[in-house]
Amino acid sequence: MTEVVAVSSFLIRVLGPLDVFTSDGPKHAGGHHQKKLLAALVLGANHAVTIDHLAEILWGEEAPPSRDNTLQSYVYRLRHLIGPDAILSKDHSYELVVEPDQLDALRFERLVNQAESIRDDPDRSGLLWREALSMWRGDPFGEFGDEDPFRLESLRLVELRLLAMERRLECDIAMDRHEMVVGALEGLVEENPYNEKLWYLLIEALAGSGRRVDSLRAFDRLLEVLAEVGLEPSPALKDLEELVITGGDIHSNRGSAGQRG
Repeated sequence: MTEVVAVSSFLIRVLGPLDVFTSDGPKHAGGHHQKKLLAALVLGANHAVTIDHLAEILWGEEAPPSRDNTLQSYVYRLRHLIGPDAILSKDHSYELVVEPDQLDALRFERLVNQAESIRDDPDRSGLLWREALSMWRGDPFGEFGDEDPFRLESLRLVELRLLAMERRLECDIAMDRHEMVVGALEGLVEENPYNEKLWYLLIEALAGSGRRVDSLRAFDRLLEVLAEVGLEPSPALKDLEELVITGGDIHSNRGSAGQRG
């Protein structure tokens, strides 16, 4: 999905490889160190980040003697890319000044909060969950995502993305789109085998699409996965299994399924 830059003069994207969009289209964010500086400023968006801290992120203990001048040069180039007022200099610090529409991670979180506030309306919230998830292009912060200090923020965003995926699939199930979500849920439980909420949704989706035998087989697979680490399924999952066996109303059990948040 191509991002459109309208009111904002630029869009910094970190929900995947770090890059920049401007009103003139996609722009090269510079070499490795310049891109890493932009990523570091994103971490501290709308807060001043000291030059000492930025230098540590870029070079560790091997900062060049001319580090301040080098940083100033990088900042100059970034200002040329996204605008002279986008990066402020003050008190031996730099600050990236962005609105939510100028940073995809902020836009994503705003959409998540909006969707979460109307969870009782699966049609409307489902559209917001889809819009939020469409912004993802890969691992957060790209090449820097596994490095300090980006690792924790990357993990937080990935966890929030998983929550958004759960909520979107929840909306689909609530709107009787059971068969549509089975494939996605089967892939997700393989990637997150100890996430009971995903297993719950898979079992519910299979049962709701008329595949009761497959639904019970999925429950048996969950039992095997949990047994390997000495765990048992939650009471809500056991209740769901009973409803599938007896042909009861599986939707009535969703409120006790241990939903996050």
